[in-house]
Amino acid sequence: MHSARTYRRLLLSTALALGLSGTVLAQEAPAPAGKPSKETGQPVLLSADSVDYDQDLGIITARGKVELSQGGRLLLADSVSFSEKTNVVTASGNVSILEPTGEVMFANYTELTDDLQQGFVDQVRILMSDNSKFAALQGERREGRYTRMENAVYSPCELCATDPTRPPIWQIRAARITHDQQAHDVNYRDATLEVAGVPVMWLPFFGHPDPTVERRSGFLTPGGGISSDLGTYARIYYFYDIDESKDFTLEVTPSTQDGLLLGGEYRQRLASGSITLSGSAVYTDRARETAAGVVEKKDFRGHIFGTGRFDIDENWRWGFDVKRVTDNTHLLRYDYSREDILASRGFAERFDGRDYLALNVYDFQDLRPGNLEEEPVVLPMVTYSALGEPGGLLGGRWSADAGFLSLLRSSGNDTRRVSSSAGWRRDDITNFGLVSVLKAEARADGYWVSNLRRADGTVEPDDKVRLRAFPHADWTVSFPLARQDETVQTLVEPMVMLSAAPNYDNNANIPNEDSQDIEFDYTNLFRASRYPGIDRLEGGQRLTYGVKAGLFGFGGGSSTLFLGQSQRLEGDGDFPSGSGLRRRTSDVVGKLELTPSPWMDISYSFRLDSENMAQRLHDVYGVFGPQQFRVSGSYVYLDKLTQDGGLATRNREELTLGISSALTDRWSVGVNHRRDLAPGGGPVLSSATLTYQEDCLTFQLVAERDNTRRTGIDRGDRLFFRVAFKNLGEFMSPSLSGAVFGPQER
Repeated sequence: MHSARTYRRLLLSTALALGLSGTVLAQEAPAPAGKPSKETGQPVLLSADSVDYDQDLGIITARGKVELSQGGRLLLADSVSFSEKTNVVTASGNVSILEPTGEVMFANYTELTDDLQQGFVDQVRILMSDNSKFAALQGERREGRYTRMENAVYSPCELCATDPTRPPIWQIRAARITHDQQAHDVNYRDATLEVAGVPVMWLPFFGHPDPTVERRSGFLTPGGGISSDLGTYARIYYFYDIDESKDFTLEVTPSTQDGLLLGGEYRQRLASGSITLSGSAVYTDRARETAAGVVEKKDFRGHIFGTGRFDIDENWRWGFDVKRVTDNTHLLRYDYSREDILASRGFAERFDGRDYLALNVYDFQDLRPGNLEEEPVVLPMVTYSALGEPGGLLGGRWSADAGFLSLLRSSGNDTRRVSSSAGWRRDDITNFGLVSVLKAEARADGYWVSNLRRADGTVEPDDKVRLRAFPHADWTVSFPLARQDETVQTLVEPMVMLSAAPNYDNNANIPNEDSQDIEFDYTNLFRASRYPGIDRLEGGQRLTYGVKAGLFGFGGGSSTLFLGQSQRLEGDGDFPSGSGLRRRTSDVVGKLELTPSPWMDISYSFRLDSENMAQRLHDVYGVFGPQQFRVSGSYVYLDKLTQDGGLATRNREELTLGISSALTDRWSVGVNHRRDLAPGGGPVLSSATLTYQEDCLTFQLVAERDNTRRTGIDRGDRLFFRVAFKNLGEFMSPSLSGAVFGPQER
């Protein structure tokens, strides 16, 4: 029987060696309490099968499932002993030390001083909080902050389940690895990066933050390459961690063609929102098209992007989006963006239950080549909407909308529009399954137009005021019929809508700002107006009918078909010719969806001429095959539309094909090709990708051919690869590119 004093000496000495001095409680035998820790005030708990004390040698030993813990730190071992003469603690046999940060150190034997400042560990293995691992033949603890490992390896990859002796997919082998727990750094000396056991890179010195570091100032993975646009170039990034709420990334891009480009991105999180600003600047040659041809001249080029979102209170917020560039090709030249139209705006919004109010101002920058139409400045656009309770007014729900829009141009139409509408909707389902939706709306709009440009090119210099009122109502009835046969459910749902509104003539006295792009298909067949905006309204009386049929399997497969058409009860509409809505009887629209299994998915929407069933619109998308060999593709065909004034647009016909194959669990390959099939078209973009995917490594080899071209930028062949190492970052190889012959301008 050991005395309480013996237990207490063992517990206090061992706790001191682990830096855990405090009140001591023994689980196997009672012991007097020690002094509380000044740092934590938490007790130290010890559990062991037996405890011995050799008074002659001054050694206290605990054996058998030894557990020593305080707070979040825990020591496990088969045996723990403390020498009163040398103040050294030794632990042996399945030693594990769990740190509060989530790190776990494993060893066969460890020897530490009583203040944990110095120590030795034999055959050490460390599991970090993110499951990355260190292993070494020997390790030592220095100054209470450094863990130094000799002949060590590091890897975040999982070992092979069938053969753990095989090397991981990648690892760093070094003559010495030092983990600085105070600075949270991992430093390597004489390091070699091995992939699948094969050395691929040697570095005399190397370092990275440990998993406890979320972000830190330092260089990011660089990029670069050789291209016909920039020549030989490099992209260097440095990340500044300013504080917990903001950071800045500096970009430096030197190139043989353009010289030095400077760029950066600033991000900040505020108590009431966030802000992000980015941009670039370079002074270099800029190509311009003139009457004498393409002329290059030194000029400033750059861009600025910005986003801000800020909460005023629980109902109000405001923000901004800024996108501006000096010329049409700068963003493409430096791979910042492929956008054709840049929209900048400022806004304020209010949310209150079902009520919504928004104030917006917009400015657009059109980067499309050859587009001479001036984009307006929207100053401002105000919208308000409110929605009533369901089942309130006459058993339905009321709605109210209002808005103000001002479009300003340096030349052309200046339009101000005040709009308002009041609506009502009621949904009913009868006892025998008939679904009824009754809707009514009355709207009133006022226009104030300056410099109205008519279709024949003439301009009215005087200001004009236009007023209009427009009521309409529609009643939609559908009758879904369902039947179940074993594991398949069949659904057939016919539907009819009757629309009533005054006959309305959309004339040129009101400019058409938001109703130009008419795309009639199954999605807007049952809408009150098939025009996309409100500058043009669809009046008159019409009958719209359609049917939806489907088969739905309990295993998840399904097939659906929708067909529909509308019939104007009197007169032709004033839609453009070729839109499918000009005649009294509209074109037939529909959609077919086939998803019989996970390896087949087909979506086909179409529009057919009502008189001769000629093809007017085809939009097909399909995916076929299992992951081992999958074919995907899309085809779009849109018959030319003759707009007001007799101007015909070019047919749109485009085909995209892709083939991908999961060769193994890790290797996959894919090829894609996009082609313009319209007259004068040709190949647009082709690419091939080889991918290797592991839990800790991604490798991708990419080859591209871009056949588009704009003035001042060559788009052609490009070859590069990217490798992403878990915890280390992503590396992209220098890209090799060159112009192709016969580029197309788009």
